[in-house]
Amino acid sequence: STSAAVMGKVKSLTILYDRAVDNIVPTYTSGEWVSGQIVVEVNAQIEVKALKIHAKGQAYVHWTERHKSGSNSNTRHYSQQIRYFKHKYLLIGADGSEQVTVLPPGRHAYPFSLVLPQTPPLPATFKGAHGNVSYWMTAKLHRPWKIRIKVKEIFTVYDQIDINSPLLLSPRVATDEKTVCCCCCASGPITLSAKIERQGFTSGESIRIFAEIENHSSRKVVPAASIYKTQTFHAGGKKKRSTELVTKLKGEPVLAGRTDSWNGMELKIPPVPPTLMNCSIIQMEYSLMVYLEISSSLNLTLDLPIVIGTIPLHSFSSEATNFNTQYGMNYNSLNDTLPEGPQE
Repeated sequence: STSAAVMGKVKSLTILYDRAVDNIVPTYTSGEWVSGQIVVEVNAQIEVKALKIHAKGQAYVHWTERHKSGSNSNTRHYSQQIRYFKHKYLLIGADGSEQVTVLPPGRHAYPFSLVLPQTPPLPATFKGAHGNVSYWMTAKLHRPWKIRIKVKEIFTVYDQIDINSPLLLSPRVATDEKTVCCCCCASGPITLSAKIERQGFTSGESIRIFAEIENHSSRKVVPAASIYKTQTFHAGGKKKRSTELVTKLKGEPVLAGRTDSWNGMELKIPPVPPTLMNCSIIQMEYSLMVYLEISSSLNLTLDLPIVIGTIPLHSFSSEATNFNTQYGMNYNSLNDTLPEGPQE
């Protein structure tokens, strides 16, 4: 918890979330109650006009671009904001009233509770290069003829993405071919097809990749697979996109005139934040790329979009893992270290 340390009669103003244990930012999901206490500590008697709390959730995108026209250069700002909710409550005082409440010296705690919107589901907390999804609460103490005292405290929202949904349990297949011309000599086609058994995964799982490679060309090809994370930000009718490599593996070369196959080649997913859902101005999506590196030519690439979820595959042989401990741990450590990103 953060407290506003104040000189004078008010010693501190603090927001204490019930779920904030050991100063870890508390975590909630859509439809849950956020509860806690606002604590006012005073050294001497004070008069209070109002103690107000605000809870807000929003997505915000912003970037700048340099535009040149002739000898002139100017910076253009692109920004977009979506507010998901704004709750306001008075814990002391009444709207429009000038009446004051007297607080004697000591510690005064005022409980609060508010419910997060259930539908549409809230996007998860996210922080990226050009935008973020954030949730926070502010408390403001208003006194007659004094500067107001304000404290702000964030909380985390996570998204329950269940990879056991029928769509995410269905396989994904892709195939393509290309013919590489080699000076004047004819060269046969190179064909690549790939399949994954499902489209939803959780961090730490391995994706089993099935692939068929037919190399009728005169060059060797090298099969490989990568996971990419793409963040897309929308503002002012424009978009800004960044893609980064998450992990990669390389297979054995397939020589000219040969064929080969992958029968469940495993690519392990490292710790990554889940796919960002339910945000219209920021997307963070993942893709499995299966491709052939062809010497002196562009790669032959298949794009298999995947979803990184938070509720793991049901295991019928053993008890399901405890979602909160597994995901809560991952999520809290990720929250601070990873760049932001969401998906629609």
